[in-house]
Order: sequence, then structure tokens, then C-alpha cells
Amino acid sequence: MDKTAVYEELEKGFVSTFMEELLPGVLHNFANPLNGIMGRSKLLQRRLEEAIKKMEARLPGFAQDFGSEKIMKDVNIISEESDRFFMLFGDLSRKFMSLTRREPEKINLSQLIEAEMRFADFYLDFKHDLQKDIRLDMELPDIIGSTADYSLAITTFLISAKERTKNSLRKEFSITTDHDAEMISVTIKDSGEEVSQACQQLAGAAMKDLDLNLLPQRERLMGGAFFLFKYYGARVEIGYEKGDNKIILYLPILADR
Repeated sequence: MDKTAVYEELEKGFVSTFMEELLPGVLHNFANPLNGIMGRSKLLQRRLEEAIKKMEARLPGFAQDFGSEKIMKDVNIISEESDRFFMLFGDLSRKFMSLTRREPEKINLSQLIEAEMRFADFYLDFKHDLQKDIRLDMELPDIIGSTADYSLAITTFLISAKERTKNSLRKEFSITTDHDAEMISVTIKDSGEEVSQACQQLAGAAMKDLDLNLLPQRERLMGGAFFLFKYYGARVEIGYEKGDNKIILYLPILADR
């Protein structure tokens, strides 16, 4: 066994512990100092405000001489940025925790998609390059399934759309949710390279007939996402119209398995 083989073996061992064991500890250890920073920044903001008011009451003109307006502005920015950091940390934490939730449970798909969109912004080209139109019905009825399955499948669709638009002059993306009495629909559009005919045909195939080997390499992951959705009774339709790919998922409300 050579050095490369040994390294790869050790790397696999490390990666195998990452999601289940290491990541929860990493997030926990980050959360403690972050909570401390947020708490102290809010406390500093309040105490400084109170101290300046007291000094101004005793020494009129103190606030201007002391430059309190600039100091308060800096403290307020620190407080706002700590809040923003906490929100980003929450987006990251929720994503990775969702991947550990593998047992069937009730899911509001719009809420999950909203969280997945925030996580997708960690891909900088998704955040900055795509013009996004997001229309989510937050009153969707619940469906039942593994949050990990749905999270991974949705992320796959978002990344696939991002990759398709890389070489497009027009970089547009939209996602919409809706429902009727029986079905939830998720419509995803992107202005990227047309999804292959093989992929469009496979989207309509029954789950037992899904053969990812029929897809181009770049679309294998999307085929895997089809499989996860179809496992929960979804119907998948793909088309290409007016320069846009259009993927529609129809999911039965409270579909269980």
C-alpha cells in the first residue's frame, strides 16, 4: 500500500464521521462564543446609550465633544453585523441538521425551500449571478417524508440550475409553490442550457424504470433527486419553453410510505 492509498483510506474514515459526529460538535462550539458576542454587543449598545445620556444631562455638550454619535454608530453596526452573522450561522446549522433527520415527519415544503434558498446563497455564484424570483405559498398543507431526502433533492435542483446558467447571457431563476385540495406543486425555472432529452424523458418514467446510466454525467445527480421525489409519490415534469427550463413537481399531500 502506497502513501496515496493510505491517505485516501484515512480521508474516508474522517469523512465518515463528519456529518453524524464532528459537525454537530463544530456547530455547538461555534454557537457558544457567538451567543456571547451577540449578548455582549446588545449589552454594550444599551449601556453606552445610557451612559451618554447621563453624561449629557450633567455636562451639556458632552455628547458632541466626546464624538458619541460616531461611537454609537460603530456600536450599532457591530450589533447589526453580529445579528447578521447569527442568521448566517443559523442557515448553515439548519441545513446540516436537516441532513440528519432521516425518519418520516411532517414537512411544510415552502418553509424547507425557503431555508434551502438561504443556504444556497453560500454558493457565491448562486447568490450574486442569478436574478431570482421566489414566490412561496407559506400556507402549504404538510407532506410526510424524510427531511434529509427532501433537503438533499431540493439542493440538487438548485445547484443544477446554477450550473446550467453559467454560460448563459441571461441568468434568471424562479421557484414557486402552490397547492389544491390534493396536490402540492413546485415549479422551478431557469434560463440555462436546455436539460437533455434523456433527462426530460426520464423525469416521466416510473421509479422502477429510473436508470441513471441513461443520463449524461452532469445530470446524474438530478436523476437521483427524481428518484427521491418519486419515492414519496411525486410526479415530475420537465420542459423547455421560451428559452427556459421548467421543472414541475406534483406531490401528494400527506403522502406516506
